[in-house]
Amino acid sequence: MVIFTFVRKSAGCMRASAIRSLFWKAAVLCLVFTMFRIVAAPGFAGAAAPASGTVKLAAAQNIPQPPGLFARGVPEAEDRDGMLRAFLGIAYRTDGAIDEAGRYTLFAEQSRRFTTPGLNCSGFVLGASRFLLRKNFSLEEIKRDRLKDSGPESPHGEDWDFGWDLIMNISEGFPRSLLLPGGLSQDPARGSGFSPRGYAIQRAETWRELPARIRPGYLYLASIAVEGRRKGYGLQHYHVGLFYRGKDDKAWFYDTTGRGKWVNRRDVDSAEGRAAFMKAFADSGDKRKTLLVLEVKLP
Repeated sequence: MVIFTFVRKSAGCMRASAIRSLFWKAAVLCLVFTMFRIVAAPGFAGAAAPASGTVKLAAAQNIPQPPGLFARGVPEAEDRDGMLRAFLGIAYRTDGAIDEAGRYTLFAEQSRRFTTPGLNCSGFVLGASRFLLRKNFSLEEIKRDRLKDSGPESPHGEDWDFGWDLIMNISEGFPRSLLLPGGLSQDPARGSGFSPRGYAIQRAETWRELPARIRPGYLYLASIAVEGRRKGYGLQHYHVGLFYRGKDDKAWFYDTTGRGKWVNRRDVDSAEGRAAFMKAFADSGDKRKTLLVLEVKLP
């Protein structure tokens, strides 16, 4: 607007050809400026993906930078809040993951490659955990069947405890503790995918207690389980996410689902956030859903 105002005010003392020349130059400048704003706009849709590289974190391995993840700018090394926010808006992709080389792939078909970001719930938790815990986990180590009780021949169903295995494998080697109802805690090594089950999602007592236990300086890995969800399965740890209390002092739950379509978060300190969580993971008839929360000390 400033450029065009200048042209209009100057028109009385210029020849017509000069005015036309200045007009077209101004128009080109405005077009270039508009295109720059579009390319630089935040978000994944239409955002220019930076060249693949590594994010250097203090006292840690270099974590490969997946193309497009930090389209809105690479956070500072200590900015864990920024690292998590970078995942918000990534599209849901069935079985989608990021491998240890920073490539978008699938858990079951690691030879597949994708040029755009896309993650399922497990892929998101793994990807975020790499940056928060400063360890470049491989897909194979976090898929490890810890108790050798799943697989094609398992009477409980193939990968019935995948979510439990995933949060246990990610947290291995870090100071950790299972959070249990009533303010109790337990050494995760004493449990299995069957027990303990953790919190009942639809119980009011859960939400009077759990948000206050989410503390700064920790990552809270979560696995949601239910019985009879799929034919051939008994109990199934079918969904994972994470809780994190950051600089804004809010207890956020981050996850992604096919229904939700992208990585999102809910503030479970708020009544609205708790209600949204309970609605998203409502019991299926008499099939009660439970929430197992694993507290992990951040390095």
